[in-house]
Amino acid sequence: MSKVVITDHNFPSVDIERSIVEPLGIQLAAISPPCKTEDDIIRNCGDADVLIVQWAPITRRVLEALPKVKCIVRYGVGVNNFDLEAARDLGVVAANVPDFCIEEVSDHALAMTLSLCRRIPQDHNQIMDGGWGVNRFRPIPAFSELTIGLVSFGKIARAFARKAKALGFSVIAFDPLAEDAVFTEAGVESVNLDTLLKTADVVSLHCPLLPETTHLINRETIALMKPGAILINTSRGQVVNEVDLVTALEQGRIGCAGLDVFEEEPLPFHSPLRKLNNVILTSHAASVSENALDMLQSKAAEAARDFLQGKRPSSALV
Repeated sequence: MSKVVITDHNFPSVDIERSIVEPLGIQLAAISPPCKTEDDIIRNCGDADVLIVQWAPITRRVLEALPKVKCIVRYGVGVNNFDLEAARDLGVVAANVPDFCIEEVSDHALAMTLSLCRRIPQDHNQIMDGGWGVNRFRPIPAFSELTIGLVSFGKIARAFARKAKALGFSVIAFDPLAEDAVFTEAGVESVNLDTLLKTADVVSLHCPLLPETTHLINRETIALMKPGAILINTSRGQVVNEVDLVTALEQGRIGCAGLDVFEEEPLPFHSPLRKLNNVILTSHAASVSENALDMLQSKAAEAARDFLQGKRPSSALV
């Protein structure tokens, strides 16, 4: 009997996955407590044919130690916890769920943008402390006066652009891998990164975590941003150097930040971000809706099922 092992997950149950694979005679097991390390995976998943993974590290060492595993599936879009080169070298199919949470993350980034542009968290915090009046937070431009700059222009960023433009924002984007036709179809100007940082009133990050995007936002790139600019990050925490960001927020070099992801998660209790009144912090929640999570579980299980039925998963990356 073929076996699918879920290394780690944070869903209430894996009944959706069971309903997809078990009627076909495929065994499914969810490791509890969830795997967090290479050793956890190696110790618990030796009899798996397919791994479905949320955050556990699928490294070359893991794949070499588990020769029976011939397919790995990520609960999500990003695969920075997968060693894709090792998978390719070892003949392991790697797949993801590429259409997961497009509307949810773009909604979340937009909600943060609107709230910070309207100075809602600042006003809320001062009222809770007994204050009143919005003049201390001015200037407050109209949306039609503001430009949003999108770093990367994939599906989520394009959805964000569509929604922002409907509210009157101008939108520009940087993505060296996107073809010109993608920008033309969206009605968004393609610019280089320096131009985006110098021009945008709101910089929203939508890039994958790669060596070249790690700490992309740092002291030097923040220095290019407009004074009072807003930074939104719903991509990966490590794209931002948090020490440099905190300094810029404390000094007023940039105005506000909306952060759903952090360099360390959960956000440490001692993080200085918790003490700032010009930030919105959410707990890696941008992707969440009931429909999106149901779809995520279904699509991951379907990819595992398809592989075990001799089909190449439609979302296969290698």
